[in-house]
Amino acid sequence: MTDSSPMPQGQQPNLGKPAVSTLRQQDVARQPLQGIRVVDLTHVLAGPSCTTILADLGAEVVKVERLGVGDLGRQVDPFREGESYYFAGLNRNKRSVALDLKRDGAKRALEELVRRADVLVENYRPGMLEALGFGYERLRELNPALVVCSISGFGQTGPLREHKSFDLVAQAMTGVMSLTGEPGRPPVRAGVPIGDILAGVYGAVAIASALVGRSKSGKGCVIDLSMFDTLLTSFPYFTGCYLADGLLFPPVGSGDPKVAPYGAFPATDGYIAIAVFGDDFWPPLCRAIGRPELAEDAELASSAGRVQRREAVESALVERLKTKTVAQWCEIFAAAGIPHAPVLSVGAALDHPHTLARRLIVEFEHQKCGNVKTVGSPININGESITTSATPGPMLGEHTEQVLHELGYDALMIAQLRMERAIDS
Repeated sequence: MTDSSPMPQGQQPNLGKPAVSTLRQQDVARQPLQGIRVVDLTHVLAGPSCTTILADLGAEVVKVERLGVGDLGRQVDPFREGESYYFAGLNRNKRSVALDLKRDGAKRALEELVRRADVLVENYRPGMLEALGFGYERLRELNPALVVCSISGFGQTGPLREHKSFDLVAQAMTGVMSLTGEPGRPPVRAGVPIGDILAGVYGAVAIASALVGRSKSGKGCVIDLSMFDTLLTSFPYFTGCYLADGLLFPPVGSGDPKVAPYGAFPATDGYIAIAVFGDDFWPPLCRAIGRPELAEDAELASSAGRVQRREAVESALVERLKTKTVAQWCEIFAAAGIPHAPVLSVGAALDHPHTLARRLIVEFEHQKCGNVKTVGSPININGESITTSATPGPMLGEHTEQVLHELGYDALMIAQLRMERAIDS
């Protein structure tokens, strides 16, 4: 069989369902997407985070990766015996198939996957899927019931359609960076890739909703999702102020332009975040810091008044806070019912008893990375996390032969594809 020849007669892949995975043996209520098949053509973060949510919810996700290279996330440290620890955690509960989609044999294998799939997720640059021969019209021909979700930096339409993007670019273009940082200082991106993560979450919500719609109509659909669009939804107060009155706000550090005191303030040994959102928390805060007379000042009774005198309010607060440790103030504010928190490091947050009580840390054994710990899904159903039993992110091409067998390929056909360098495992 050559790249241009059809599959031999009598050896067409059967249309039966693939073998039941171990995930499908779990409680259906806890993993409601059991039975849903996802073809995952994603890489790096936005797309993989979307398909991981689907996998955590029970979907069978087959990750189709570039031959010899794979998802670029495999190149992210830390590494264990040459394998990415980061990738193993992020891409949990998936299977990996390695294909060279420039070769006809690999394209035919992908076609068979698409025919049996419920969902296809991709985050190539716009136009690349079409260049590979899998544009939306072709996908509809292969499977009219397919839900296709395309995640990109700026979407499939508009003047920025082909503009290359990462999370930093999206934060800059949406105004997020103009709101982030200290007054008078250069703009700063949010310390976490919120554009990637939001796009992944919106993608999973859109796909789940489309599957519900498909159960009624029997028809698939195309979802066009971008980091630009999703980030613009993330700060409704600021966008609302501009759309209503043309108002723009400068960065205020950890604070809020319309609330005071609200932000991170220094104690003797670190920082503590205090959120006096609304006026009810102001009098107890004044009493807690030993300045009850401030609560009697009529000009400071409202949030608007405190914002007008922000510098004086925050100076008085900092003067008192520097007399005690973060732990001491946390105890005082907890007793007074004031919203507060110590500003923790990532490590302190992961090690916190609340994190452990919520069972957010998932552990599994990886054949190269050994014991891998990652933050699991925040979704709990019927009192149990949906990532209680997780499997590690796959090795590149680890499941190529297994998936091809499920598609009906025999050993000879698989050997031929390998000889043509269309697949790897």
